[in-house]
Amino acid sequence: MAVAIALGIAVLAVAFIAAPFFLVSGRPAGGQASGGGDSMRAEAVRDLQAEKETILAAIQELDFDFKSGKLSAEDHRALRVRHEAQAAALLQRLDELEGAAAPGPVRRTAREKRRA
Repeated sequence: MAVAIALGIAVLAVAFIAAPFFLVSGRPAGGQASGGGDSMRAEAVRDLQAEKETILAAIQELDFDFKSGKLSAEDHRALRVRHEAQAAALLQRLDELEGAAAPGPVRRTAREKRRA
């Protein structure tokens, strides 16, 4: 059990350290002088999306380790449940941020206006 926990921590550490090398953030090279709420929200969304990719990569690596016989079924299940809970919480925060950034009611198209 200790080996599985150590392996899980090692996988997360490697994924966390390697993520910036594999993910393109699209951020400008220089800082933005006039931040504003929208740019801070957009940066938070980008950070959460990068974290989501890291967690998904960790889950994929767990699955690979289980299929290759490095993890037992109960260790794989426990670690996967933990990662899925983290991913669910992260997706909920991401939905909240993207929902706050979404515009008001959706505009109706000309065709919908004619039908109404």
